[in-house]
Amino acid sequence: MRTTQRVEQACGRRAVLAELGIAEVPDEIRTAVSDRSRYSCRCPGCAYAQWDIQRLKYWLCGRLVAFGADEADVDRRIGGIRVDILWRIGERTYAIEVRGGPLDRTLALEHTARLREAGCDGVLWLCQPGYWVAHLPALGIADFAPPACDYLVDMGMLDAEHSAVAMPRREPFELREFLRGWVSGEIVWGFRDEMTGGWATVTDWEHHTRTQAAVIARQRQELMNQRTALALSRKSVRDKQKQVMKLTARLERAEHDAQEQADALAEVNRKLADHHRVDNTLRATIAGLQQTVSHWQLITYCAMLLIVTFLAAAMVVR
Repeated sequence: MRTTQRVEQACGRRAVLAELGIAEVPDEIRTAVSDRSRYSCRCPGCAYAQWDIQRLKYWLCGRLVAFGADEADVDRRIGGIRVDILWRIGERTYAIEVRGGPLDRTLALEHTARLREAGCDGVLWLCQPGYWVAHLPALGIADFAPPACDYLVDMGMLDAEHSAVAMPRREPFELREFLRGWVSGEIVWGFRDEMTGGWATVTDWEHHTRTQAAVIARQRQELMNQRTALALSRKSVRDKQKQVMKLTARLERAEHDAQEQADALAEVNRKLADHHRVDNTLRATIAGLQQTVSHWQLITYCAMLLIVTFLAAAMVVR
C-alpha cells in the first residue's frame, strides 16, 4: 500500500514501520508520533487502510479469546518491541503482525528473530500474498475488507490431501478456522523443504514427516545398495588392476625373451652369413683347382700322345 507524507503532518503508519525496521523515516517524524496512536494521521493512504486494518486486529483478538486464548491485546509491547496483537495461552505467548502491503523478507525475518528473543513462542504475519509468504510464518490475505469479516487465506496454508507430502492448498482457507486450530495447537508452522514452509494441521505434518521418513529410508537403502555396488566395483577394479599388472609383467618378460631370441637369431644370421662367405670362397677355390686339374690332364694327354708318337716313329725308323 502506498502512503503519502506532508511536511506539516507526520505519517504515523510510516513511523511505526520505521520503528519495526521496515521503513525509513526521519527522527523528527518518529518523535512527533511517539505520544499518538499508530494510525492517528490524516494522510489519504492511512485513512483508507486504517479502518480495515484496525477492524481486522480487533476481530482477531475477539476470535482468539473466543477460541480459548487467555488474553489478546492490540498494540502491545514485548521486550520493548511493539506488536499489532499479543496473545497468550497458558505460559506461551504469541505475536501477530498485520501488514496491508508487501513484506521485505529479510527485514521481516530479522523482526521475527527479535520477537522470539524477546519471549514470543511464535509469530504470525498477515500480509498480501507474495513470494515472501513461503519464507516466513505468514499467511497471505488478498482481501482485508471482506463482507461479514469472512477473511480467507489465499497463501501460506498447506495440506496433504492431494499428495504424499504437504503442498500449498488449492482452495482458500478460512482465517477463522486457522485461528481455531492455532489456538488449540492443531495447526502449526513448519518447513516443507530446506527453504520454504507453511501452516498445516498436525495430522498433515505427521503424514508429511512419515512420507519424508519413508523417502529417507528408501534413499538410505538405495545409498547402501550403491555403496555395496561401489565396494564390489572397487574390488573388481582392484582385481582387474592386479590382472593387468600380472599381464604387464608377463608382457615385459615376453618382450625381454623376444628381444633375446631376436638377438640370438641375429647372431645365427651373422654366423650363417660367415658360413656362406666361407662356402663361396671354398667353392671358388674348388672351381679353380678343377680347372687346373683339367689343364694338367690335357697337358698329360698331349705329352703321352707325343711320347707314343716318338715311340711309333722310332719303331718305324728301326
